[in-house]
Amino acid sequence: MIKETILLYNPSPEPKRKTTDVPLSLLCASKVLDKEGYKIKIVADNLYDNHMDIISKTAKNSRVLGISSLTGHQILGGLEACRVAKQANKDIKIIWGGYHPSIFPAQTLENPYVDIVVKGKGEKAFYEVIKKLDEGESFNDMPGIHWKEDGQIFSNPDRPLEKMEGSPQIPYHLVDVEKCLYPSEYGQRTISYVSSYGCPYKCGFCCEVSVYDQRWVGLDAKSVVDDFERLEKEYKVDAIGFYDSLFFTNMKRSKAIFREMLDRGVKVRLGNLDGRSKQLADADDELWELMRETRTYSIFCGAESGDDETLEAMTKEIVVEDNYRFADKCHKYGIKVVFGSLVGLPLPNHSIKELTKKTGDQIESNIQMFDTILSKDTRHRAQIFIYCPYPGTSMYEDSIRLGFNEPKNLVEWGKITYFERPVPWVNKNQGRMVPMISNYIFMFLDADTIVWAKEKIKNKIFRAIFICVFQSASFIARLRWKYKFFQIPIDYKLFTLAKSVNRWI
Repeated sequence: MIKETILLYNPSPEPKRKTTDVPLSLLCASKVLDKEGYKIKIVADNLYDNHMDIISKTAKNSRVLGISSLTGHQILGGLEACRVAKQANKDIKIIWGGYHPSIFPAQTLENPYVDIVVKGKGEKAFYEVIKKLDEGESFNDMPGIHWKEDGQIFSNPDRPLEKMEGSPQIPYHLVDVEKCLYPSEYGQRTISYVSSYGCPYKCGFCCEVSVYDQRWVGLDAKSVVDDFERLEKEYKVDAIGFYDSLFFTNMKRSKAIFREMLDRGVKVRLGNLDGRSKQLADADDELWELMRETRTYSIFCGAESGDDETLEAMTKEIVVEDNYRFADKCHKYGIKVVFGSLVGLPLPNHSIKELTKKTGDQIESNIQMFDTILSKDTRHRAQIFIYCPYPGTSMYEDSIRLGFNEPKNLVEWGKITYFERPVPWVNKNQGRMVPMISNYIFMFLDADTIVWAKEKIKNKIFRAIFICVFQSASFIARLRWKYKFFQIPIDYKLFTLAKSVNRWI
């Protein structure tokens, strides 16, 4: 076996803010490699203060550098790691995976640093790539692999979404888990986890359609709860934050997981379980009772819009009333919801001028929807994002036609953020208002924010000061929401400045 290290890097998704949780995508990509005895070094900025120095040092004796990246700032951090690694070892092979390279495999390979792209779920594929490199063999017969030879790009057909039964457990031992645990609303020692991949729905804005083509696979209930037990016993974890794209795809499996937890006395609390409002509002009482008995804390739900016309245009297959029914059900069973939504979508048969007005209408309808939902339960939380076009989605070509300035390379895509104005029909005022409402006002409307935020501050004096400042800011934010006054954002600018220099909120 090749003795050189497999070096993996998880770039920070936000500038000036360190990652706080476990580098889950890299751990999942390491499953088979770890089982086969490969030496793996995972680097993230919450694991090492001098992560670029670690990359430079490790790269000298590494076979490959693997980068996992979403669209946005992670790309820029990944490219910097590539530069550092290549300076240390010109022969190192650089492999990219994750959502962004999976959507843009050829464009990713156009960057001079990148040698190979693994598209889609990479646990087995990444291992097979390493084996081919060890043996000096071609990638010609490997589905899902894209690569570059002598400047020419080669692409293979997509890889089938393999079942998860029998796959190794997530190798949390590859990182310092203590540095990856974080206080959350649902536990003092929270860790991230994934039990399934993909989504069977076809929302017109969602990159899941491009990456997984409406396919879904999930780990069986027993194996999921085996993981819970291991995390609870070995690492004293008391809460698990899910990163499944749609946890509730298979209701029978979801129920089985909850029953298995109860039968085995597993006490960890689950949060951020992804679900759809219509399916969960229509679900039987047995599912809801099981969630209550297991003390399930929260569900993430794409409410998407307070306007039925917009929901239909994005092929969401729900109506606004479904979001209200779901919110009522969650309140009844004591489960918190984090609702996501979008504005600025490229509705068909509209001009840019008409879409700017439509975006304003979408913001207003979302505000009205969330006013109703948040009045049902002060623990619920809302988010509003500005639409960002992704190739392979049904709305992408409309965005191009309407003047979306399509990024042409990795660096340009690295400058995209969730709250900026990537489309020309979202005007400056709308681009300012959306992040103000979502990042600032909704955070203070959430009754649980103070609970987890103050736990991050160990110094009692600093904590007391923080609580006083937080309560003052909360009063202002609540007044803004009550009167729907989002102009003169001096308080929001001060909040943004405070957030940039600390990790408490």
